Amino acid sequence: MMGARTRCRLGGRFWRRLSLVLITLGAALALAACADEHPLDTLTEAGPDAQEINDLFFPVLGVAIVVFFLVQGAVIYLVLKYRARRRDSAAAARGDDSDGDDLYGDDEYPEQVHGNLRLELAWTIIPTILLAVISVFALISLVELNEVSAAEDDLRVTVVGQQWWWEFQYHLDGDTSTPPDIVTANELVIPVYQQVPLEITSRDVIHSFWIPRLNGKRDAVPGRTHPWVIEADEPGRYMGQCTEFCGLSHAYMRMYAVVLEPAEWEEWVQGQLVDAAPLEPGDPGYEGQEVFLANCANCHVVNGVTDVNLDGRLDSMADYAGANSITSALVAGAAPNLTHVASRTTFAGSIFDLYENRAKYVPYLEVAERGDLNRGDLEAWIRNAPERKANDPDGGRGMTAFPGLTEGDIDALVEYLTTLR
Repeated sequence: MMGARTRCRLGGRFWRRLSLVLITLGAALALAACADEHPLDTLTEAGPDAQEINDLFFPVLGVAIVVFFLVQGAVIYLVLKYRARRRDSAAAARGDDSDGDDLYGDDEYPEQVHGNLRLELAWTIIPTILLAVISVFALISLVELNEVSAAEDDLRVTVVGQQWWWEFQYHLDGDTSTPPDIVTANELVIPVYQQVPLEITSRDVIHSFWIPRLNGKRDAVPGRTHPWVIEADEPGRYMGQCTEFCGLSHAYMRMYAVVLEPAEWEEWVQGQLVDAAPLEPGDPGYEGQEVFLANCANCHVVNGVTDVNLDGRLDSMADYAGANSITSALVAGAAPNLTHVASRTTFAGSIFDLYENRAKYVPYLEVAERGDLNRGDLEAWIRNAPERKANDPDGGRGMTAFPGLTEGDIDALVEYLTTLR
């Protein structure tokens, strides 16, 4: 009798602890869902492709919830209905005064029942039909997600992943076999209400491109090009993230889609098409340009100013022809193009804001004029990038530290970068 009571006490304690754990986990999940900022929210779509994904997701989720409760309910019912009773309760009906041990001994088993043809057919046929129906709708959604409605001569963008940032090459005439017209980094600027075909690839390892509020994921694989599309129904700034583990700073390989009204986007394009002009002695930022050419131009391109691949001519869009690459000392063969770096709102793979008030309060096209420069993070990044974001500069993966730069050099370099608008 004492053994049975002890087991009852232990069993009750176990279930109380399990209930406490489940309640705590449930509360934690509920609180996590109440976050004010959730930039990678897949359920708040802002484009037709993301809407297509959610139109499939929610019905499938509903079916999954119903199946879950049916299965778990059946399991709980069977456990309770057919659980082994204690001998004292079973024996009481027979008038047997036993000691209360379990109904079945160590070497005894309840009556074994095997097979129920109707049940087995039901739980085989019903899930098969259910999955077949879901598969049909999933295939329809996949076809629609890969459908390109843009004309051949409309804007196309080549998306190039590398450790640990994203490059965007704009082909305004839609011809991706020719050098791009614009190259930028980390921020994909597109017009609202326009489908933009993407060609996604990589220079080094496998990455995965994902801006959840606009579309699903698409892998970026070296030596291969994967087509994708992106479209937004409203202007805004939508965060994305690399979703394929790609090394030290995979978690810090972010990007943004910046969606502008058509007139604003055209204005942005016209500004990006202009190359930088080399500064002359006496020009504001000239000293910083000299520091840049001596320390940064081995990797970073400023069109019209640098010669990264040492071919005897200044860098231009022609240097991005062929395998999407411009050769530098890095494994990827390229670093972010900085020709118009001050017109962006983030840097270092979009983990730092370039302006303290970024695009939250200032229109995107005015941020270089009206934004408050995040000088502290920018200077710290220039001084010692590996300390701010894990990378492997000795292996040619990521930006190196510059211990030889004086504070005056860094100040001058920052002043020069702010001229690149």
